[in-house]
Amino acid sequence: MKVRSTSVETSGIIINIIVPLAGRVDTFSQFLHNFREVCVQQDRRVHLTVVYFGRGGLQEVTSSLEKMSREESFSNYTLIPVEEEFSRGRGLDVGAHAWKGGDVLMFFCDVDIHFTLDFLNSCRLHTAPNKKVFYPVVFSLYNPAIVYGNLELAPSVDQQLIHKKDAGFWRDFGFGMTCQYRSDFLNIGGFDLEVKGWGVEDVHLYRKYLRSDLIVVRTPVSGLFHLWHEKRCADELTPEQYRMCIQSKAMNEASHSHLGMLVFREEIESHLRKQAFKTQSKAEE
Repeated sequence: MKVRSTSVETSGIIINIIVPLAGRVDTFSQFLHNFREVCVQQDRRVHLTVVYFGRGGLQEVTSSLEKMSREESFSNYTLIPVEEEFSRGRGLDVGAHAWKGGDVLMFFCDVDIHFTLDFLNSCRLHTAPNKKVFYPVVFSLYNPAIVYGNLELAPSVDQQLIHKKDAGFWRDFGFGMTCQYRSDFLNIGGFDLEVKGWGVEDVHLYRKYLRSDLIVVRTPVSGLFHLWHEKRCADELTPEQYRMCIQSKAMNEASHSHLGMLVFREEIESHLRKQAFKTQSKAEE
């Protein structure tokens, strides 16, 4: 396993943003755009660690990082290629152990997460080594094809970042995005690495913190969004994992009202046809 790493600043509270990744090159480009705007051009007290599984797409990710480094004069990133089957918990664990600069504040992040400068400050504010860890509640966006189905073209990602009940929901059952110090993560025992693929390792870690002496800060954060993407529930998942995946997939698509309109679409169209027929009949009388 090769590790390409660069130096990092020591001033301020640095956040090591760890992103496990396999494929999804286009989504990573979108993530990197957000990272450049917030972390590089505004904050700069960050280090990006990308743990990449497999070889497909690795060159594109490497080129994107090198391009950002050249254009922004920003070298605080680490790219770790891993020749293994994708496992989110494994990727975050590799990223946490790869840090060699002593203790550091870590943000476990997914490639489809969009965050603001305010979130980074909240990440620093709500964590303290050997005292407290931060589990923000993310606002998860619905499928834009359903939310904006009446428009020819869905708005840009930036325009979709709004807190409305028909646009998304607070993911109060999700524990994947978290800020915690590396020392606390290692002392608590980290992830259950027996869990493969889409799993419940996030919940297991969260429960370990609840049983510990550390304070777990859990609150909604306005500057943290989960962007919609199509979710695939693999046949290889255990029955428990598959059930949770299907539930998550259903909740991610649209609000109850939007889903109801889709479910009863034929009934609604039938009603409209009847009303149009009645209107036409009266006009002909």
